Amino acid sequence: MRPLLLLLPVLLLGQTSAQTVTPRGAVQVTGHAAGTFGGAGNIGGPSGGVAWGPNGTAYTLDGARVLYRWNVSTGRSLFRQVLWPPATLPGARDPAFGPRLFLNATSAGTLGAAGLLVRVEGVQNAQPYRTAFTLTPDGRRVLGDPCPSSERVPRGCVQVGGSKVQDRTQAGATAPQTPPLELTYKDPATGKTLTTRPEPPPDGARLILGELGSGASRIPSSTVTLPRGEVLRVVPSPDGSRTAVLRLVGESGGAGTAYVDVVQRKGGKRVFWALPGTTLAEDAAPDLRWVGNSRLLTATAEQDPVTGGAIGGGQVVALRDALTGRARWKLSATAGLVGAVPSPDGRLWLTVRGGSVPEVRRVSDGQFVRALGRAVVAWVPLAGGASVGGASSSGRAAVALSVGGGAGALSLLDRAGREVPLAGGAARWRFAVPSVPDALAATSDGGRFALAVPGALYLLDSTGRLRQALPLPGLRVSTLSFALGGVLSARATDAALGGERTLVWKLDGAGQLKPLTLPPLPDGSRYSLPISALLLREDVRRSAQNTAQTGPLQSRLSVLNLGGGLRWQEAWGAEAAALASADGQTVLRARGIAIPGQAEVGALKLWLADARTGQARPPLTLAPRALQVYRGLAVADFAPNRRHVLLTEGQGDGCGGALYGVRLADLQIRQEVPLPAAFGTGLTRFFGCGHPRPVPETAFAPDGKHILIRDGNALNWWAGAFGGGR
Repeated sequence: MRPLLLLLPVLLLGQTSAQTVTPRGAVQVTGHAAGTFGGAGNIGGPSGGVAWGPNGTAYTLDGARVLYRWNVSTGRSLFRQVLWPPATLPGARDPAFGPRLFLNATSAGTLGAAGLLVRVEGVQNAQPYRTAFTLTPDGRRVLGDPCPSSERVPRGCVQVGGSKVQDRTQAGATAPQTPPLELTYKDPATGKTLTTRPEPPPDGARLILGELGSGASRIPSSTVTLPRGEVLRVVPSPDGSRTAVLRLVGESGGAGTAYVDVVQRKGGKRVFWALPGTTLAEDAAPDLRWVGNSRLLTATAEQDPVTGGAIGGGQVVALRDALTGRARWKLSATAGLVGAVPSPDGRLWLTVRGGSVPEVRRVSDGQFVRALGRAVVAWVPLAGGASVGGASSSGRAAVALSVGGGAGALSLLDRAGREVPLAGGAARWRFAVPSVPDALAATSDGGRFALAVPGALYLLDSTGRLRQALPLPGLRVSTLSFALGGVLSARATDAALGGERTLVWKLDGAGQLKPLTLPPLPDGSRYSLPISALLLREDVRRSAQNTAQTGPLQSRLSVLNLGGGLRWQEAWGAEAAALASADGQTVLRARGIAIPGQAEVGALKLWLADARTGQARPPLTLAPRALQVYRGLAVADFAPNRRHVLLTEGQGDGCGGALYGVRLADLQIRQEVPLPAAFGTGLTRFFGCGHPRPVPETAFAPDGKHILIRDGNALNWWAGAFGGGR
């Protein structure tokens, strides 16, 4: 019996940890999760979209199928739901790559009186299909497309009085057979004379204009032959008198010059004009929409001639005269806007900024009016709790937000979703910044906050007062981290150098950030964050046995003091990651290792090392719960007690993947700690090309009493015991 009694405390420790991990509150920040609409030039293109509803309302739908209805005058949310297509559609309940849903893919106000028109793009038997359904006010989904389009036959519909006008395209007539033109030229490389016979160019598409009206005012259907080019959009004007066609001349489905043809329904007179720049069609969803019967809103992504991607991450939006193409105003692609949907009265228009925040703007000048919701773009859990209105607030978080109009804000939230002060703060606060934040960090006591925006860094105190503004010209910070001792480290992209830089500051006695100079890095090396009193330098090289670009990588950890003096260095070995504890005393090491008999599936070996001496402790090796291709484990966070580690289990390649949940390991007893099902397995998420969905992230609070899960705009607190001792 003696051996069993000796083992019992170890077993109970794991069980006790599991029982103390309990839910402690959830907050939903009103708005769509960052990036869930996709963006111009993304693989699969933008998703969801915006549409106008009745009585001054608007709908927004993101790639995660989250549908909001808004009061446009106030920006308040009226309801939120997850929208599913009718169950009869192929893959309707496929959580990974089911049909994609889009709002208002035709012109504003089309056939929307019976409910919200949602267009569907999916795949059946390896063949793409398109359809639509109407979401009725009572929640029913009525399948059917009132204006069916396909890859080959774009259509446009508009309701004029009591009748519906339908316009469509048709393939051009076969060109008459004429002798091909022979071209003869000399190849300068070989000196040989070559002859080529190019095919005669085909005719352009035919635009079939539907019948309008009745009796003496009836305008019969007619046909207009368009010039060559791929027709992307067919959009009749609200009164049906004109039809606009967006036509791309260049590579099919790719990039080229976009032309707009405006055809009079009566008489068939056609004018056309070109949109400036090289327009992206594939994965960029150009917009062409009428404002009244004489103006057009256009939104097109321009191609970068060097990278082939979209310039500026957004679309060029302009209000143009329909007959001349002259722009009354224009917003560049660097504004980050995608889509332009005018209101039925022509005063306002809807768009989406940065794939995250729907915006309301004025038609008269294009200027920002208000945002519809906010997006959490960065977050950090805080220690302890404050008393607000006599109620305890255990569990808090700082969140950096995109708030529309290109602006951002920093806000403090408790687990009830209230904006709260910190200890010593006189009032609730929110700090506004002129651009969308990139990264956020906080000291362990919440006394200082660092907020990075493109080209600058702000330092705030616990009352929300700006203490320091540091210019960072040409830099975009991707990662910020405070360590004990007031050391702030950052990873930044340098536009001029085209690579990464590591920056470090230290809080002085007056609470101001002073820059620290780091020792220069060898080629192929980088410093691991966070940086405290030690520098963890990760060196990477190709294996000596295989120096090809595709050869295996090796890594080596070098531990230095801030002045560059070497404390210890490990031998070269298989690639491994390193993460220092916030106090700089312990180094967490993680290395992927092969599983015998499995290809593209790996386990994760975890161990701790003393940061002063390099002495390593015995490792713990964990394997994925299922042995599937591209499935593995990754470190999410290292607890303040220097023993607990949060891990994520995921799967995927460059165009799709899954998160299967979060796991918790105790490296002191070298065991996995069981988690409640709602925590460990309740975060399963599928995502991929054309299906932008938020990926949950987890972190320990600095006091070791809470774990915070950030799932897009949702914050979920769990109580635990992850703070005391080693």
